[in-house]
Amino acid sequence: MMILSRYAILAIFTILITSNKATTTNIVLYDLRPSTTLSLDDIYEYAHLLGALSGLMNRDIPRLFTIYNDSDLRWLFYMASINWPQDANYMEAASLVDLIKFFSDTIQGVALYDPIVPATSNLASTASGVYNLIPICYRPVPNSLYTQLVVEGPQLPIKVNFVDMFTGNITGSSKADAYLWATEHFLDSKLADSTYLGYYIDKWWSQSALASQAVFEHLAVNHDWIIKNRGFLFDLSPWDDEAPNDDPQQPIGTDYNTLITLLKKSYQQHNGTKFSTVSGFVPWLFKYVNEKHGGVPSEWRMTHIMSAFNVVIDADACCADSFANAAFFSHYASNQSEKRFIQNVLPSREELIQKEFLNEQNIVSRKTYSLYYAGDYDSAAWLANKFKNLWDDPKRGSVPVAWAVNPNLYDRFPLLQPYLYQTRTANDFFVSGDSGSGYLNPTQLFEPRKFSNLPRADNLWIERNRFFYNKFNIKHTGFVINGDSGMLTNDSDTMYTKFSPLGFTRQQGYTTLGETALIPGTRVPSFTETDLSGKDEVQQVLSYYKPNDVRFVVFRGVLRSASSYADIAEKVQQIQPNITFVDPYTFALLARIHLSGNYTYNDDLVSYVDDNLPKLISTGDYVTVNFSIRNEGWNTLNELDLKLTFACDIEYVFPWNIEIKHGNIGTSCYQFQVECNQPGEYKVVYQLFRGNTSFEEFGNVPWISSVRLV
Repeated sequence: MMILSRYAILAIFTILITSNKATTTNIVLYDLRPSTTLSLDDIYEYAHLLGALSGLMNRDIPRLFTIYNDSDLRWLFYMASINWPQDANYMEAASLVDLIKFFSDTIQGVALYDPIVPATSNLASTASGVYNLIPICYRPVPNSLYTQLVVEGPQLPIKVNFVDMFTGNITGSSKADAYLWATEHFLDSKLADSTYLGYYIDKWWSQSALASQAVFEHLAVNHDWIIKNRGFLFDLSPWDDEAPNDDPQQPIGTDYNTLITLLKKSYQQHNGTKFSTVSGFVPWLFKYVNEKHGGVPSEWRMTHIMSAFNVVIDADACCADSFANAAFFSHYASNQSEKRFIQNVLPSREELIQKEFLNEQNIVSRKTYSLYYAGDYDSAAWLANKFKNLWDDPKRGSVPVAWAVNPNLYDRFPLLQPYLYQTRTANDFFVSGDSGSGYLNPTQLFEPRKFSNLPRADNLWIERNRFFYNKFNIKHTGFVINGDSGMLTNDSDTMYTKFSPLGFTRQQGYTTLGETALIPGTRVPSFTETDLSGKDEVQQVLSYYKPNDVRFVVFRGVLRSASSYADIAEKVQQIQPNITFVDPYTFALLARIHLSGNYTYNDDLVSYVDDNLPKLISTGDYVTVNFSIRNEGWNTLNELDLKLTFACDIEYVFPWNIEIKHGNIGTSCYQFQVECNQPGEYKVVYQLFRGNTSFEEFGNVPWISSVRLV
C-alpha cells in the first residue's frame, strides 16, 4: 500500500489546488490509516466513528474526506484534476478530538453502544443518522474513544444509551431483541428510511479470530451512506437451520425470523411502492458459514430472501469492499444535473457487411461470435476500488468489451460513470451487471414469493430499470442471475424485454430456451454465459468454436483488465480467425437477424438523447421545447409523430417531419401551452409513433421523467 504522511498529502494538494480563483469550498481531510495499527477494538471503533461523521458532515454538502485505502487517494487526486468540489481548500485534522471539535455544530451527542451486545453497534449507527449523533462503544479504559470524547476532552453528552438495554428476555437472544426493538423504534415510526438498508458486520468483528488478518473488512466506514440518508443497519444470519456463530446459544431460527420481521417492516414503510437497496453483504469471512453452509450458498440465500421483499443488493462483498467516502462522492451527481450518458451509436447494416459479418442478402456469416462481459460491478465499493485501474489500461479499445456496470450504483458513487463515458473508445460499450439496476433474483418478483408472500413486483422492476437504462443509454442486460430461485421463466424473460430491448444474458443452466433464442413474441434475443476460468483460457474459448455454423457465446470475466481480454482474443484469432470478438450490440443485432430471418427486426431503433422540458411549470405557461433523437436502426426515419404525455396526463401530439439517417441525431422544436390546473407532481412520457404504432412496440423504451405544477 502506498503510504503518504499527513504533510506529504497536504503538500501535494497545495500544488494540485493552486488556482487564481477564490477558494469556495472548505473540506476537512482526515487520515484514518494509522488506526489500523491499533487494537482490534480501536480499529473498529475509529472506523465506526469516521463512518458516522462522514455520513453526518457530508449529508448536505461535501465537508469531510477520509483517507483509508489507496482508492481514496486515487479519487482524491482525480477530483482535484477536474476541480471538484470547485476550488476546494483541504484542511487536515490532526486528531479525532480536533475533528469532533471542528464539527461540533452538527454533532448533537453520543449513541452509546454495548460491547457485550455487539448488535447495538449497528443500532448506534441507525440512531446516529436519525438524531445527528456519533456512535461510541462503552469501553471505560485509558485512551478509548469513550474516554477521549465522553469522559475527557469535549465530554460529549450521551443522548441514546444501549448499554444493558437488551438481555434476551424476549426471544432468547439479546442480539435479536436489539434488532426487534430497532425495527419498532426506527422503522415503524419512519424515523429511519427503509429505502436505505445496510447489512454490515457489527462490533463482533473485533472478537473474530480472523479480524487481525483482515483489518479493513469490518466495513464500519461504509456506514456513511446509510447514515447520510437516515437509513437502517443490521447484521443477521439468513439461515433458519442453525444458530449463528456469533450467538450460538440462541434458539435456532431466531436470527432468520428477526430478519424476516425486519424486511416486512421495511416493505410496509413504503407499502411496496419502491425498491429498497441494501448496501453490504453476508459477512461470510467471519460469520454464518463453514458449519453447514459456504460463502456462495449464503450469498444466494441472502439474495433469495431480499428479492422477495423488493430489496436490491449493492454488494459490498469481500474483499474489495472498504468504501469510506460514498456520502462525499454522492454530491457529484448534483453537478451532473439531468445529464444523460450516451453510448457509441449502434452499428449499421453497411458496417456489418463491410466487416463480413453479414452479406448483401442479410445472411449472418458462419462464425463464432464472442462477447466479453466484463464484470462484476454490482457494488459501488468494488466500482470505486477496482474499476479505474482496470479501465486505465493501454490495451483498452483494442478489442470490443461489454463493461458491466450496474447503473444504480451512480447514486452512491457518481464519479466513475461520467469518466467512463468521456474516455470510452469505439470498442467500449456499457451493459448492466447482475440482474439490472440492482442485484436480485428476478423470478422472486412473481407470485408465489417464497419468504414474503407479497404481491408481484415485476412492473415496479420494469419502471426502475427503464429509468436507469434510459439515463445511461443501456439496451442490454449483461448477467441475469437467479441463484436459489430456480429456472428463469417466460414471465421473467418477458419482463426483461420491457427495458432491455437488445437482449440479456442468463446465468448458465437457468433456461430451457437454449444457448441463444428470441424471447417468444418479441425481437429480444437471449444468451447464456460461460465463465472464463481454468489454466488455459485460450483453449477454453477455442472449444466453443462451431465450424460451418453461426454461434453466439458470452464469456464472463470478473475484475479483469482490458489487457487480459485483448491478450486472449489475440491468441485465439491467431489460431482460429473465424472466432470473432464483437461488442454487445453488434452481437445482439446479428442474433436478431439470424434467429428471426428478418433483417427489418433491426429497423426503428432509437435513443432519446436530449430534451429541455421544464421541471417546474404553472397553469397557462407556454413551453418551448427541443427534442433530440438518435436513429440507431437500419432504416431512415421520417413522417412520424412524437407523443408527449405531460401534466394532468394531457397528451400532446407533434408531427416529426425531420428525416434521420442511421447514426444521426434529429432535433425538433415545438411549443405548447400547459392546460393542467391541478398542482402536483406528474409523470412525463414521450416517444415516437408511426401512425398508431408506438416505437415501444419495436423495443424502444419511452423517455420517462417528471414535472411539478405549482
